[in-house]
Amino acid sequence: MKNTKQLKCILLIALLSVIVLPLCSCSLKKEEETATTAFVTTAYAPAFGPTSETQSTSETVSETQSETSLTQAENVTQPYEQATEPVTSYQPADYQTQPAAPVTETGTKTVTDGSKTIVYPAKLESSNEKYPVISWANGTGCPTQSYLALLGELANGGYIVVADSDVMTAQGKTQIDSINYIINKNSDSSSVFYNKVNTAAIGVCGHSQGGRSCINAAQTDKRIKCVVSIAGASSKEEANGLTTPALFLTGTGDLVVVSSQWCKPSYDAVSGRAAYASLKGGIHTTCMTNPKKISGYTLNWFDAFLKNDAAARAVFDNGGAFANDANWQDFQTKN
Repeated sequence: MKNTKQLKCILLIALLSVIVLPLCSCSLKKEEETATTAFVTTAYAPAFGPTSETQSTSETVSETQSETSLTQAENVTQPYEQATEPVTSYQPADYQTQPAAPVTETGTKTVTDGSKTIVYPAKLESSNEKYPVISWANGTGCPTQSYLALLGELANGGYIVVADSDVMTAQGKTQIDSINYIINKNSDSSSVFYNKVNTAAIGVCGHSQGGRSCINAAQTDKRIKCVVSIAGASSKEEANGLTTPALFLTGTGDLVVVSSQWCKPSYDAVSGRAAYASLKGGIHTTCMTNPKKISGYTLNWFDAFLKNDAAARAVFDNGGAFANDANWQDFQTKN
């Protein structure tokens, strides 16, 4: 009888630890805002630490940490580079690493050059056209290969997509470096991108911490003409006053970057053209596991502001296609 009671007690404690302990991480916010900076890289724990809840979904995505796979049962704490930012822990979702492929989508090609991965329309090689650019930023701990399906979708839309291998992207520096990289290739007669880059049509796109990178990059680099932040973790302070057109996409089931804490306040803080919506049932990693749910409106936004496409711009008007899409909710637009 005594052993039975002890077993029940252990099981009860284990259950409570799964439910309660992740929620308690939020109580550390005030203390951690004044903590000294620590530079520790962990797998897929956003530097902002918006929540410690796990994704309750059958969708999976890939994660690595020093060649060790983390499971949902692991609780990872990620310090951030700025002592003024809260740092909490949360439990990452599982995922399966997708191998890199030379061709990510029909009609696109993928090349790797040092830390850069470039996905582009195959017809670029035989075309005299100049192509607009999307500089991509990864989420925390997520390799570029995790996003190749999405990047292929974007490249198929007629864009040169440049990604860096950086998995701690928040400050936007490597995203700007990718812009410099492709502009240099445009002037390199030995490059496939020689005279193929529209240097006046550059946008940024990123996921999670990469969405934060987009905001910070656009605040400092005026070559950037528009932003798409996917489940982005920028703060309202970082987004405050941004005039670059910005699209904020989130999901109703995202328990990692909770929209009410990050995406929506960032949308509210920008002063330029902006739109916001939440994918019904979308989770933090939907852009990896089901990129077609994200890529359509992402391309519409880039077409609107990098290709000056009036029809694409109308998609984001009040009463437009996005506002009336039953797969999305909480649509807002301004300016």
